Amino acid sequence: MKHTFLALAISLACGSALAAAAADNTAFIAARQQFAAASGGDASARDAAIEAFEKLSAGQPGNPVYLAYQGAGIAMRGRDAMMPWDKMKYAEKGADMVQKAVTLLAPEHDSLLVDGAPASILTRMVAANTLLALPDFMHRRADGKRALQGALESQVLAQAPAPLRASVFAAAARVASEEKRNADEIGYLRQAVATQAGTPQVAKAAARLKELGQ
Repeated sequence: MKHTFLALAISLACGSALAAAAADNTAFIAARQQFAAASGGDASARDAAIEAFEKLSAGQPGNPVYLAYQGAGIAMRGRDAMMPWDKMKYAEKGADMVQKAVTLLAPEHDSLLVDGAPASILTRMVAANTLLALPDFMHRRADGKRALQGALESQVLAQAPAPLRASVFAAAARVASEEKRNADEIGYLRQAVATQAGTPQVAKAAARLKELGQ
């Protein structure tokens, strides 16, 4: 009888954990959709995304993905602000948050999956995209490049979903293009296309290769 109760308790605990994980994943997907809309300039979606990721981060303070997205949303608030001092305030706050998220990364985040993607790579890519988009006078480019390089060198990159791998290679190609490293740009573009992710980034990579005569 004791073993039966123990087995039941374990089963209920596992069921609760799985239900909580499923709920978090659903909330993450919804928040990321809001974030994507915010990236296109939707201010209401931006604020909704920030609030959603703040709640997710409060529920799982050790999950760097949620903190990174929250910081990226706040940096967007700086992008959209009217006053120069507000632009700087929000951009700096958001940048600090995404950099903090990167510092929280540990080996276990390679195996922690968020919507099927390694948390380590997701965190680094949110950080890279945020920091590399900031003006040069904010001196965040080097940190953005480090985050991107960490994603490129990750041992779990090959296991990441194709759209995420494509975004890593596309970002690396953009940096190489900005730095006039033509051979590197072509190499990363080819890797992006090879993912066959079927995303706009892959289509743009293919078009850019054609533009470069490849």
